[in-house]
Amino acid sequence: MKLFIKRDKTVDGAMFAVLDELGKNKYYVKSAKSHIVLCDLKGKTLLKIKRILLPALRTYTLVSCERTIRFLINPKKSYCWFYGMSWHIRGDFFAKSFDIMEADNSVAATFARRFNDDGYELIVNCEHNELLCIGVAVCACLEAKVDNHVLQTV
Repeated sequence: MKLFIKRDKTVDGAMFAVLDELGKNKYYVKSAKSHIVLCDLKGKTLLKIKRILLPALRTYTLVSCERTIRFLINPKKSYCWFYGMSWHIRGDFFAKSFDIMEADNSVAATFARRFNDDGYELIVNCEHNELLCIGVAVCACLEAKVDNHVLQTV
């Protein structure tokens, strides 16, 4: 299943819109008081993302109705790992071009930047893990990495 994630600033608290293959809205991501939620078009919360941002480590807790996993990112060493799910990342997470791999090295999802517009493409191969794959893709969209340092005059 092919999905597209685009930045959305139409309403207050909206962060991202998740579109299907035909370009129709399927889900949307908005910020709540202490977490980020993935909702369907009727407003039902399907996934909650809680994040803790530390200088050396970023922790994302993804809670769906059937499963809870933790996704940890070490930006200084460019390393990511999961707890609660036997997944690993293949590719460059910080360049937003990676695969989510299962324990048997089958591809659960593929995430990449689309060059013809400002969105991202997510191909989910396991429908039962669709919400968690979207959650990891949202975590990737939230991670900002700047390679060029700029001097600012004071």
